[in-house]
Amino acid sequence: MRWRRFFAFFFLGAASTALVLASAAYLAFSFTFRDKVYPGVITPAPHDYSQVVLTFSSPAGTVSATGKDLELAADTQLMQSRALSIGRQTTNPYYNLQQIIAAWQGHIVLPLEVKLDEAALNKLADKLAPKLEKAPVDAVFSFKAGAGPDKKGRVETFSPSQNGLSINRDKLKEEIISHAKVGGGWFFSIPIDTVAPALKSSTADTLGIKNLLGEGISYFYDSIPGRVYNIDLGAGKITGSLIKPGYIFSFDSAIGTVSAVFGFAKAYSIVQGKTVLDDGGGVCQVSTTLYRAVLNSGLPVIERVAHTYRVSYYEQGGFRPGLDATVYPPNPDFRFKNDTGGWLLLQATFDPVAEKLTFDIFGTDDGRKTVIGGPYITATSPPPPPVYEDDPTKPLGTITQVDTAHPGAEVYFTRQVTRGSETLINETVKSSYIPWPARYLRGTKTP
Repeated sequence: MRWRRFFAFFFLGAASTALVLASAAYLAFSFTFRDKVYPGVITPAPHDYSQVVLTFSSPAGTVSATGKDLELAADTQLMQSRALSIGRQTTNPYYNLQQIIAAWQGHIVLPLEVKLDEAALNKLADKLAPKLEKAPVDAVFSFKAGAGPDKKGRVETFSPSQNGLSINRDKLKEEIISHAKVGGGWFFSIPIDTVAPALKSSTADTLGIKNLLGEGISYFYDSIPGRVYNIDLGAGKITGSLIKPGYIFSFDSAIGTVSAVFGFAKAYSIVQGKTVLDDGGGVCQVSTTLYRAVLNSGLPVIERVAHTYRVSYYEQGGFRPGLDATVYPPNPDFRFKNDTGGWLLLQATFDPVAEKLTFDIFGTDDGRKTVIGGPYITATSPPPPPVYEDDPTKPLGTITQVDTAHPGAEVYFTRQVTRGSETLINETVKSSYIPWPARYLRGTKTP
């Protein structure tokens, strides 16, 4: 009995001593290699890719680059980091020790890692992009009254959608890096992805657009040719727009950059407090007409800014002031929200003979009714005396009128939108138009 107890204590002490010694050895070993890779962990020798010539082919042609151009190289920093992680990956010392022993006994060989400069690769792809890439084209839709089996009208494709093409730069990078790891010929085909348009031609049958929700009208009598041209161009950029449920439509975003580069002509606009010839004069006729259609459709207006002074075009046809919306991308903007629960279609009709622009908004009738009171003019003020400015470029004694006088006005209208017993919108919209003087340029140039 006594001997059994003695041997039990002996073996227990021996085991404890061995454990302490092993732990001490492990700690000493870990301390020795605290900032070093453990023995048996092998990283591949770096490859020199600087003189390698990579050839990229496509239907648009072939381009070449060296490894140096793309900064193609072994990623030594990543490989060193991974080598240091062996035996240190967890807080479990037993698991870490297993990795250390495995490396010691049989070696752990890490894979080759390769990197390149994405900016340089994109620059290379950009050389081929103009010939290979094309933006997808959304379908443009129109509403045809009386169409469909129920004769209630339906949305039809006015201009079909087109798929786009795009160079898959991420895939190209992956192919180069993967190839660099295994070696071989350095020839690559440029990967091309098909990019689907947001609105496909087949979308028309699923939109559920069946009703005219509201209409806006304006006239542009006596407009100069450049202004008429811009009204037609601007309306063409908006017509056919589809607005999904819950979406806030931005006029500025839809029409894009208004400049000669994008086809707009010069016509009179209000810029920095003056009426001047500027690219896109007349675009506000488009935003004003759409604004009136939005009001009559019972849709919530998110952003609208009145013109600085009363513009005679927007009072033609018997309209009172207060129903206009000025825009000058990117600001100010005209924005409204589609809160109908269905899709909306904007459709413009440009009539140069009648000098009339119409915007129709089609959708699914949810029963809302709109009542507009006014506009009411609460105060007016006469235009200030004419302003004369000296112009040294014009002959002495000549006077040229560059701006017409406009009386000022304080205006408001009310709008109530209901659906059954529910009031959706109850608002008073105010506009303040400052009195505007006639402006003249007086020549001062002497012979």
